[in-house]
Amino acid sequence: MTGAALAQKPTPAKPEPLQPARPIAKLDPAPALDAFLAHVAAETVSEFSAKGLTDEGISIAVIDLSSPTPVASFPAGAYRGDASYYPCSVVKICYLSYYEAQKDAGRLQDTPELVRAVKDMITVSSNDATGFVVDSITGTTSGPEIADPREWDKWKARRNVVNDWYRPRGYTNLNANQKTFCEDAYGRETAFRDGGKNRNRMTAMEAARLFKEIVRGEVAGEIYTAEMTMLLSRDISGQEKLEEMEQEDARLAGQELPKGSRLWAKSGDAYDFHHLVGRVALPNGSDFVIAVFTKGVKTVPDVIPRVYEKVAAHFMESGRR
Repeated sequence: MTGAALAQKPTPAKPEPLQPARPIAKLDPAPALDAFLAHVAAETVSEFSAKGLTDEGISIAVIDLSSPTPVASFPAGAYRGDASYYPCSVVKICYLSYYEAQKDAGRLQDTPELVRAVKDMITVSSNDATGFVVDSITGTTSGPEIADPREWDKWKARRNVVNDWYRPRGYTNLNANQKTFCEDAYGRETAFRDGGKNRNRMTAMEAARLFKEIVRGEVAGEIYTAEMTMLLSRDISGQEKLEEMEQEDARLAGQELPKGSRLWAKSGDAYDFHHLVGRVALPNGSDFVIAVFTKGVKTVPDVIPRVYEKVAAHFMESGRR
């Protein structure tokens, strides 16, 4: 993200949807993986039930990327993988992938401020940066309510371009059209929520699918895929607690992985929700994407790391066979 392109102003996204430009590897249902994840969920609920975790308060989705050669499909399993959640800051990977796809298609050019905002949106999960990114990729801005119905319809159509891009890719439940806020939305942002009916939403399986498409180069070309994976890479080697929640979530999950593992991740927490989606590369060559979505245990930091630990142990064991 350097050179002459940085000196140019961002080109607002056009309302018409973009069609998938690259082959997207399908997901193959894996009943054995479903059964294993149901067992993991039951064990985790049993361990943390006294702290508020319920069967309906956790969802897990896993996609096995361990195949050493290019394939047309990957095994995928889940426990409550199609349950909708408020995604919190996990939605920011939707804006990241659309941003990179727009650049890859020649529809958007970077500026220094947009580059800075995208970095802060992903590495420290800044809500202010996210608002700037959403404005830049959709051609919309926050402000007072828009009284003219025609102008309001135009604004809503522009704000929905990210959803429009995801629909042809098979994301039927995903809603990624709202900014994230430290406190609350006002004016046209509040009106656009439609009394809560139009809030961001996502399932664990959709989060896992999207992460798979990012790291597999199915969103954008090699250069832009490298940009995304660099921003999502997390240092899990440290032992001391970190002040920044984005980094702390990854560190906690990473501490439960086998030594020598690598992690790329994006977390989210708000209200009573807490989520973490990531790609895990294990030292035995196993490679998988895992999304853990939770409700009701935001202040219980061990829940998500425990799931990561159990799933990693499974892949370490299966990799030895």
